[in-house]
Parts: sequence; structure tokens; C-alpha cells
Amino acid sequence: MSFFVDTHTHSEFSPDSKATVRDLLIQAKKAGAGGICLTDHLDLDAPRNPGLFEFSIEAQQKEIEKQTLEVFPDGGCKILKGIEIGLTPENLEHSREYVAGHSFDQIIASIHFVDGEDPYYGNYYEGKDFRQAYSRVLQLVFETAKAFGDFDIIGHFDYVARYAPYEVRDIRYADFPDELDTLLKFLAENGKALEINTKTYDLHGEHLQVLDESILRRFRELGGEFVTLGSDSHDSGRLCDKFETFAEICAKCGFPRLTYFENRSPVLY
Repeated sequence: MSFFVDTHTHSEFSPDSKATVRDLLIQAKKAGAGGICLTDHLDLDAPRNPGLFEFSIEAQQKEIEKQTLEVFPDGGCKILKGIEIGLTPENLEHSREYVAGHSFDQIIASIHFVDGEDPYYGNYYEGKDFRQAYSRVLQLVFETAKAFGDFDIIGHFDYVARYAPYEVRDIRYADFPDELDTLLKFLAENGKALEINTKTYDLHGEHLQVLDESILRRFRELGGEFVTLGSDSHDSGRLCDKFETFAEICAKCGFPRLTYFENRSPVLY
């Protein structure tokens, strides 16, 4: 494996993860990864189970420190502390309060729940065509990210298409130029990173979702500088999955260097 930093992983502090912090660090060591950021889920007031996606930030960070000393006593891999905050218009202030007083290397801002629905279960798509369903989420990604402000990376902007029932299962620039330009321009002007989430393009079924390279090229045209690669791993076996493939795509689209964040500052590599 080339030097890669996986900026999006989940440990036992995320309820849907099968990996412990130790599992992830041991796999990073075996794979020769350059770094890994632990970004467990914080989704406050989640539909169906409001307290499910909450965790003790202090306990998580202590476990990261403990396992880093045990697995990498002599260094050799950059172990970073992060969080993935699932935003909704209703939980912005609550999320700010929850993370106040804690230090992170990076914060991912994501959308998992839309208008009280979790797209994973399918109800969100009822009564909508693909344009209505996808457009609403892209607008919400921009609106919540702008309102929240305190983040470094927009996670899986095309998450809404993962579980969609439509024939069109990709977010394509040609279909949503206005919504994507608004989001990409905001990220570029504010020094935020766009994530390529390789899990999105690894869900096998009738259609394998494809990253529209036009979106990356447009981000670069608008002045975007930072692109991160995240496996969104919920088990240690997917760490840095397909990173070499997507690194080549990034370079082709005008991003010869990738990004990770340390102490909330971008590092190009």
C-alpha cells in the first residue's frame, strides 16, 4: 500500500461498527497505512432511536491514546482523533453543545437523516422521483453545513443515492448543477474538504454507484483545494479500501495531492 491516511473510520463507539479501536489500529499496522482517523458517529435526536448514535467523546479519546501506545509504541502511523457529526436543521445547537470543550484533529459533517427519515429504511423516497429526493438532500447538506460552520470535511455528499430505489443511482453534476455549485463553492471559499467515501462505491447490487468525475473537476474550477479519502469502515477489513484507484481519479481531476487534518489544520500529501 502507498502512503494513505484513512480519514473516516468507525470503532466500537459507533453502534453499527464491528471493529474495536484496537482492531483498526492493528489493521492499519498490517496494511502499512500512513494514518487513520477515528470518526465515530454523533447523530443527536436520531429517528426511531434518539440516543442510539451518541457516545462518550472522553472515553473514545482515552481508548485511542491507550491503544496507540500499545500498538504503535515507536510511532510509525499517524493516529488521529475525529468525529462524524450527523447534522439536521434541528440538532445544530445541541451538537455544538455536545462537542464543546473537546479537541479533535478533524470533524466530518454529514447528513444521515432527512426530514425525520433515515434513507436506509426506504421511507424517505416514497412519493419522490430521484430529482426531488437527491436535490433535497444536496440543499440540506449545504444549509446545515453553512449554519453549523465548525467542521473540516463534508462526508459522503452522495449518501442519499446509496439506498435509493431509482434507476438513477448516481449523483451526476449534469442533473444538479445549481445545488452542487452552491455546495462546492461554499467548501472552496471556506477551506473545507470534499470527501470521497469509498464505501459508497462498494455496495454491490443491481447498480454499483459511480463517482461523477465532473463534480471533482468542478470543485477544482471553483477553487477547491482539499479532497480526503475515507473508507467509512465499520470493520477493520475495509481500511483504505480502493484508495489507490480513487487517488488516481483525484490526480486526473486536478488534485495531485490528498488531504488529512491534524489539529484542525489541513495537511497535503
